[in-house]
Amino acid sequence: MTLSAYAKVVVFALPLVATVSVSSLAADQPPDIKGKWVGKTHTIVAGRGGHWPRNRGTFDKPGLFEKDLTIEVTGQEGRRFWGIQTFSGNGESSKEPMIGELTGKDNNTVIIVDTDGYLNGQLVDGDLLTFCYVQAGGRSSSSVVSCTEVKRTR
Repeated sequence: MTLSAYAKVVVFALPLVATVSVSSLAADQPPDIKGKWVGKTHTIVAGRGGHWPRNRGTFDKPGLFEKDLTIEVTGQEGRRFWGIQTFSGNGESSKEPMIGELTGKDNNTVIIVDTDGYLNGQLVDGDLLTFCYVQAGGRSSSSVVSCTEVKRTR
């Protein structure tokens, strides 16, 4: 191959390699999820405490509740993030800190832990988080399952 032919190959291939490299880097970048996410819980509870102090439900006859939920992601570094959850409704309001991490394909799987339970969900189109929260007894003496969607407010 002559030097001129080699130069033509390099000039053609270099932009292609740069495009592929930039695309690969962009795919590895986690989405920015900082901000306020709002929705409504759809919760089933056995026991009382925590966000459900008036609940008298049992495993035989659980409490069924809906409350307004705000998740505020106040900080993020790479895939790791943290913030506060606020539950309100029925004359009650409570806050709870949380930490989490993005994982999976395109970093769209969301795992969060708060002081007594776990959330596992998916980011959909960047501004919708759909998830289920679970808590099994423990220090709050309540078992909870709550599947919810929250939307980011901009």
